Amino acid sequence: MELIYSMRRKPLKCEPPHFDRTTDPEVVRPVCTISTCNIIAFSSLTELADSDGETWGGHVYVCDLDTPWDSHKVVSTMHPVSAIEWDGEGKKLLVATTVGEVSVYGQKEYLLNEWICLYTANFPGEYIKKAIFFHNGRRVVALEKKPDAPISDRIQMLRATPTLKGFGGAACEGACVVSGTGLVGALTPGEGARAHVAADCLRAVRGHVASAALAHKNGNLLIAAGWRRGNKRGVHCALCSVARPGASRAAPVAIQLQPLPTVYLLDDDVTPMSISWWLRDDIDSLLIAGANLTVWKLTERAYPVHKLLSKGPVQGSTTPGGGPKTVDCFNTVAWQQAAAWQLEGAENATHVSAARLPLGAHAVLATPRALHLLARDTHHYLVSRPVVTSGVGAGAPEAASGAGTPPKKTKYGPGAIPSGASCATVWCVEMSALGGAVVAVDTHSQLHVYKLHQPAPDIPTPLTVQHVTSLLEYSMVSGYDCLDVLMTLKANIVEAVYERLTESFQRQPPSFQQFYFHSWLKLRIALCSLSASWQSSAAALTSLQLCYATWAACASALRDDKPDVAPLSALLDEHAPSLPEHDKNLLALEAKAEMTSEGALQALQPLQALRRPLQRALHTALTALAALQPANLHQLQHHSGYELWSDPAALTLLRKLVLVARACGRGGEALSRPLARLAANTPPKPDLLEECACVCAQAPARVWEALPRRCVAAPHARTWPLYLEYGVEPEALRYVPEPPPHAQSDIAPSLDMDSIRYMYLGGGRRAARWRRCGRCGARALPAATPAKHPLQKAYDQRFLAACRCGGKWTLVSNV
Repeated sequence: MELIYSMRRKPLKCEPPHFDRTTDPEVVRPVCTISTCNIIAFSSLTELADSDGETWGGHVYVCDLDTPWDSHKVVSTMHPVSAIEWDGEGKKLLVATTVGEVSVYGQKEYLLNEWICLYTANFPGEYIKKAIFFHNGRRVVALEKKPDAPISDRIQMLRATPTLKGFGGAACEGACVVSGTGLVGALTPGEGARAHVAADCLRAVRGHVASAALAHKNGNLLIAAGWRRGNKRGVHCALCSVARPGASRAAPVAIQLQPLPTVYLLDDDVTPMSISWWLRDDIDSLLIAGANLTVWKLTERAYPVHKLLSKGPVQGSTTPGGGPKTVDCFNTVAWQQAAAWQLEGAENATHVSAARLPLGAHAVLATPRALHLLARDTHHYLVSRPVVTSGVGAGAPEAASGAGTPPKKTKYGPGAIPSGASCATVWCVEMSALGGAVVAVDTHSQLHVYKLHQPAPDIPTPLTVQHVTSLLEYSMVSGYDCLDVLMTLKANIVEAVYERLTESFQRQPPSFQQFYFHSWLKLRIALCSLSASWQSSAAALTSLQLCYATWAACASALRDDKPDVAPLSALLDEHAPSLPEHDKNLLALEAKAEMTSEGALQALQPLQALRRPLQRALHTALTALAALQPANLHQLQHHSGYELWSDPAALTLLRKLVLVARACGRGGEALSRPLARLAANTPPKPDLLEECACVCAQAPARVWEALPRRCVAAPHARTWPLYLEYGVEPEALRYVPEPPPHAQSDIAPSLDMDSIRYMYLGGGRRAARWRRCGRCGARALPAATPAKHPLQKAYDQRFLAACRCGGKWTLVSNV
């Protein structure tokens, strides 16, 4: 476990007395969670930019794991926020307060910095301790099989039972909350912004719940509520089922609680207690942290009873043969302690969090000054790391140079501690979905992100590459973001992981490759973006991704069900022969691919809406040919990574797009023949290289799809840990990839251009509003800009929900 970065904020000039050092569990402190998209959500008692203490209340912020300084506020409440939770897809965020107000928020137009309230519910006077969204019935399971087995056999997508069924068994939306008095509430969307509410109690008599944990189990919800009564402590457990009695979606739901055995703790000290289920779906253990950490399992036991009370017939039965055998026991379930860890020193645990998926068999325990990593099969901590919550700390001047605030200032100088922040303690910790990162937040809402080595630092390199590849394949199938896993990679295994992932995917059945091709392409781009020497491969793969998006939009307009499109579709089919002996015929067709018939011209009229993506495809093809200059012959023989000219599928795609662009009058007549010869001759012959050089000399346009960016995962050569500040972009993390000589051009894409539509943002190269991706540096026009043609709209909506790299959009305005 290694610290990646810590966020700093300006210290408050006036703080409540004993805010950080008190042990009262009723004092509300910040909480945090991380979604499957690696978006961190955390709460704060004051606004992050407030140093005067004038905004006390509840504030919820979200930020990307890669750009934590860009923290965006979701909502501000009058009362402190006690629970926040993401849904299974990372699209909706639940916010609950200490007075029973529960709200569900969603992104407005898929923007990370604009949120709208979808529906709200109110449980008057209830202190919400924990919340969870209903299961959507989609579950991805990784089976223990040989690494050479097909991915569809190793990673299977199961149709699990959703928490709330609708018409036809479809999953319905909703959430469940647990309050501080043992109230269990369920809320589902209703008419307008109000939600339908149903509630029940864990016990007939209300008690005091100190903490709670929720998880899914076979279409039901497992509830664990830690109670405290005097000097006694325990954990009430129950199985909650949700159903809708009426057939209408507007009808409220009904919940039913089935009690489970209670865990009684022997520790008499009244200490802060935190509980957590080990997994989210396949639960078998319960973690309870207080003065020590214990693991409990629910097992089935047999209790012997008197023969008169036993199952089956009693003695003296008149049944012929003596009747069936008598069972002198009753089977029941009971909690059994499986393991225990003693906490070092006099500190008690503040929070415990376990892995969500079976892929990560770890749990993280937070104490006020440290984080402890533990595994379920050992009885000792794997590693413990202290958490520095104030200043950079002595002996780390190199780390200070990467901070957003210059290190020459006294408050962030070496060994200096900002006033008022020295007493901040760690309060909440959460593990990412794939188990690659751990996020902790202290009482001053300062984030501390640690990476977990995959699988362990002492594992041999071949096994490490195999394990990381399995995690990336799981993220490809499940749709989870893999940035937390990529942050754990060492620089010397990135190339090995890329090659193994490529080899494994190419061995899969054609149907699997076709379905997950674009997810695989994003993984390759993300891997190449980690290394400074592979930026050319990342740019080539990004260009290929956009070319596929262009061809998908073109193919929708060139369907065979339209009779007037038949000539063009037939010509395109002839340009992609499956047999190599058709190359001569293909060259002849490309030499005279001029559309003169009225039907073909009419069919090509809708494609004029894609003139800018088609122009990008022409520039991409020209860049691929420019890489074959005679001066690069030595590099061509020993090239590593990915190049467009060496991929037959990419060359076939470029030839199709060049043909469509030529037919639409966009030019590119000189590109068809070199592309066709390059597809037929591998490696390229000297006369082909000369032809490519002549074509490139006539057309200077190039495409370099690698923009300057500022993020933690970029290859900026800064050593970890990084000490950053909210709202201040660290200039030391700015990374500007240098294009090779063959890709340099005056009209290459830059930050002034729309990376999706291949056009300038407008406004004299200073647009008023645009969308920005923090991971790859891409910019695009706002999503609200109406498209003039359905084909252009279909192309734009492909990158509406997320950037081409998978990052979230944020809206930037100069107004």
